[in-house]
Amino acid sequence: MTSTTAVKDPVCGMDIETATAAGQTEYKGQTFYFCGSKCKEKFDLKPDQYSGKAAGTPKSGPGCCG
Repeated sequence: MTSTTAVKDPVCGMDIETATAAGQTEYKGQTFYFCGSKCKEKFDLKPDQYSGKAAGTPKSGPGCCG
């Protein structure tokens, strides 16, 4: 049995499912999920830039990787 949870990529704001996320990172006790490796790389370089704010509207249309 798998349950999926919809979350927002903290970098681009794209809606993704935790079960099919391209990557994930744990930071300050919270798990962040990413639509693609590029967003994960951006987050890993500057996690404070992305973790402190709620992901709002996508920065580049429907998401950076889709």
